[in-house]
Amino acid sequence: AWNKHPMSVRVRVYGFLAILAILLAGWYAVNQYYFADDVARANSKQTAENERQSGDEAVPVELATAKQGPISSYLTSTANLRPLRDVVLATQSDGLVKRVLVEEGDFVDKEQMLCLLDDSEFLIKLKLTEQKLAQARLQLEKARIREQKAEVQIVNTHAELKRKQRAFAEKLVSEEEVATLRYRLDELEHDERVAASEVREFTHRVEELEAEIEQVKLELSRTRIVAPFSGYITERTVELGQTVRNLDSLFRLGAFSPLYADVHLSELDAHRVRPGQTAMLSLGSEGSVSIQGRVLRISPIVDDSTGTVKVTVELAPSKHAFKPGSFVRVDIETDSRLNVVLIPKRALLEEDGENFIFVAQGDSARRRKVTLGYETAREVEVREGVSVGESIVVAGQGNLKEGAKIREVES
Repeated sequence: AWNKHPMSVRVRVYGFLAILAILLAGWYAVNQYYFADDVARANSKQTAENERQSGDEAVPVELATAKQGPISSYLTSTANLRPLRDVVLATQSDGLVKRVLVEEGDFVDKEQMLCLLDDSEFLIKLKLTEQKLAQARLQLEKARIREQKAEVQIVNTHAELKRKQRAFAEKLVSEEEVATLRYRLDELEHDERVAASEVREFTHRVEELEAEIEQVKLELSRTRIVAPFSGYITERTVELGQTVRNLDSLFRLGAFSPLYADVHLSELDAHRVRPGQTAMLSLGSEGSVSIQGRVLRISPIVDDSTGTVKVTVELAPSKHAFKPGSFVRVDIETDSRLNVVLIPKRALLEEDGENFIFVAQGDSARRRKVTLGYETAREVEVREGVSVGESIVVAGQGNLKEGAKIREVES
């Protein structure tokens, strides 16, 4: 059969091969088209990744420069401010409130009258007693005059008796005249003793009435409630027309300068404190307003219930209106160091009990372990790990890794 139809078989074979070649060429062309598209996409993606890593993916951070300066160590505690004096003023007598002269918040001077009770009864009593005293003094004066008159008469009678006795010795006068003179002298001495007794009696009466007047004046003074010292009226509990009793509370008076903060430190910490040391007192939990103070005194005993020692800090005068009862944070300076390396405290990170920071080197961040010293609310001393002048990452470091790209932004 092969020999019989050679041309037709050959034509069929060649046709099959031609069709196969056409199919293979089409498949190759299609694959080349999709392969080129994938390569273009990959190249585009790589280009975008490179651009992202080179620019847009740099971590934005805020930088600060490590500086050189002084720093101090502090013992920190909290307290409520108390005034120099804070007393309750109470009445010392019964009476009706006649006048109320001050209100809460008023500043009063020492001895200024705050309140007046009805004093009419004491004024009448004082006037009557003064009249009795005047009468007693008059009677005392008359008694003294009689005493003095009797004393003079006794002296004269003694002199005359001596003359009579000499005359009687010379038989110039009778014995009866001498006896009469002696009787006269006895009467005068009796009158002198009576007058002296009256003087003592009226002297005692005068003293008694003078003491009574002092008592009335004391009772009268107690109707006038006055300030024992200069300060502010922080509370008023009395009303006009109110009937008060002895020891009833009327006002509360406070002297606000200076103010004190009593802090309680452990016995170990208290050994680091001395009178005169500087302290900083910050108002409230945020500490936005601060004022300088000093350690005034340290309690000589340890409170057996808390195991703490009371340290009293006195505030310096200030324009800031610190008030009694304000909650303050007290930082007592115990030591100072000069010319140390300082960085912002917010640059610190902690991991596994160790402190580290990120230092900017060009456009990269390098993680560095640091050894710390003293610290304040905003700064910390670096003993090892950082040099003065290096740029420290203070914001944005939470997203950094060793060698990460960074770009500085404004704070």
